Amino acid sequence: SVQYNVYSQPIDPKNNMPSVANQLPSPSQEGQLSTTRVKSTIPKGGSGGETWTYPSPQMFYNSLARKNKLGDTEESDVESVVALHNNMNEKTWYKVMQWEKVLDEDGQRAGGSKLLKFLGRPSDLSPKARIKNLLFGYPLPFDRHDWTVVRPNGEEVRYVIDYYYDETRASETEGSGMPDLHDRDAVKSILVDVRPAADNIQNAFGRVFTMPMSRHILKNTEFETLPLFPTKDLKEQVHESEKVWANIQKSVEQTKAKSDPKSMVLKEADIPEEQREGQSNNVESADGITDSEAKEIALSFASMLTECGETQKLVDSCKDEKECAQASLALTMCLAKIVCPVQQNAVAKAINADDVDPNDEKAVAAYNATFDAALENMAICVNMKSQKAKLAKKSYPQFFQNA
Repeated sequence: SVQYNVYSQPIDPKNNMPSVANQLPSPSQEGQLSTTRVKSTIPKGGSGGETWTYPSPQMFYNSLARKNKLGDTEESDVESVVALHNNMNEKTWYKVMQWEKVLDEDGQRAGGSKLLKFLGRPSDLSPKARIKNLLFGYPLPFDRHDWTVVRPNGEEVRYVIDYYYDETRASETEGSGMPDLHDRDAVKSILVDVRPAADNIQNAFGRVFTMPMSRHILKNTEFETLPLFPTKDLKEQVHESEKVWANIQKSVEQTKAKSDPKSMVLKEADIPEEQREGQSNNVESADGITDSEAKEIALSFASMLTECGETQKLVDSCKDEKECAQASLALTMCLAKIVCPVQQNAVAKAINADDVDPNDEKAVAAYNATFDAALENMAICVNMKSQKAKLAKKSYPQFFQNA
């Protein structure tokens, strides 16, 4: 049966992501983001010779927005974040394969293991991470993944991966924010702890005997475990890691919380906090809007009244449901062209798409879903900007005297 997320999108059970890649700009997005996807070197279980494909910067941004994880992430940072994400996944897979070469030598000679599915569990502390923190004063991980590999004989093995951050090892040299996909030494500040989950006796034996034997006696692997005991520098970062952990818990709870039914009319509280925060070098109103922002909003508002006046008349004079729907869409498109050009462009592209086979039911369904999502994003963006204009007009009425 088809599984859906809380947004009524069908999801792929292998990664809990929407089955149809969302490459549309989100409602609060200001600029264009790349939709280019990069092929990984990680073989995909159950797909012949295919490898997994990483999300584009646009998909990654949408995922962060959907999970309430944008925080202070700027749109200009997303490409770098994606590069770091991809580099870490390649590094993680390399470490998983180091385990597999020790624990399943015959399988590696028979074609090797493949990644079957993966699951992000940022709000779940692994037993090992909890023990390291409580007993040895190790910082808390900022993320956790569970990866399931499938061996050539069909056996599935779950791996637990904890990701830690060591700020003292962070690099600020040119290019450090865009690491090469295959450079495993490029990001020294992120520490990766990979091991098979102790789901059975075989896996537990591999952790406490087989791998230590290979490392210290047979010396037939280069695998290095992450130490149980923290360095002096890591000990000093425990408090910061706990703050990050608390923010992660808060974000997850907000995402899980049952949301109110969607409305095309947004309340002031619905405007993302980051959009209500002014720049530190400007004077802010009580609503978090700076005077320079208010001036810009007033100009856009005046432009909308001028350029969309005739379209507004069509909405005011429409006589039936179909005519009013067409007039309403035309007005929203006109308004969005001024205040939400990225979202409006996505709708325009969908309207003008000519590569959909009308006889292909799946293609038609995918097109309709994309068009509906693009239209909804644009409408939400327009309403969001309208609500922000109301706040600006309330705090800076002098800028709206001619509007």
